[in-house]
Amino acid sequence: MGPKTLKFENNFKNYIGSQFAISVNSATAALQLALNAVKVDKGDEVIIPTNTFISTAEAVLYSGAKPILCDIEENNHNIDVNQIEKLITPQTKAIIPVHFGGHPCEMDEIMRIANQYNLKVIEDAAHALPSFYKNQKIGRFSDAVCFSFYATKTLSTGEGGMVTTNNNNISEKVRIQRLHGINGDAWKRY
Repeated sequence: MGPKTLKFENNFKNYIGSQFAISVNSATAALQLALNAVKVDKGDEVIIPTNTFISTAEAVLYSGAKPILCDIEENNHNIDVNQIEKLITPQTKAIIPVHFGGHPCEMDEIMRIANQYNLKVIEDAAHALPSFYKNQKIGRFSDAVCFSFYATKTLSTGEGGMVTTNNNNISEKVRIQRLHGINGDAWKRY
């Protein structure tokens, strides 16, 4: 933490067009903290695509929930929106669409399904910077969006991740969780 990190968060949220951007140490941490912030817990199910990096499923498992694999579309390798509803059970709590290789998922349909079944949506946008869906940047469509700044990404800080959201409650929960429950970072304390 410090002035450069805070400036980066501010610049990133302005670039994406979200109300909040919270930096963390990795996209895996971003996914885990976002899942915690929307109260995914033991016994819950989270729908994820079959084609993704292992950290998408790991974050679900870290929360105590069960990843439910959804088939992908042949043309872009994104989650097949026509298969999502078939996988929803009373235990389903969230959907994590992964914008594979920068190709945006069909967010309108995913959000329609999520709203119909009262599910949370956390986008895995590790490979989606800068990607657009219907002329809008990925990073502000759902409850939370998780980015990666690992060395192999389009914007690299060597390591790191970011959660963007328009939900103040999610933003505050992620901010506190990233510092293990401490509500003021070391930079502000000293």
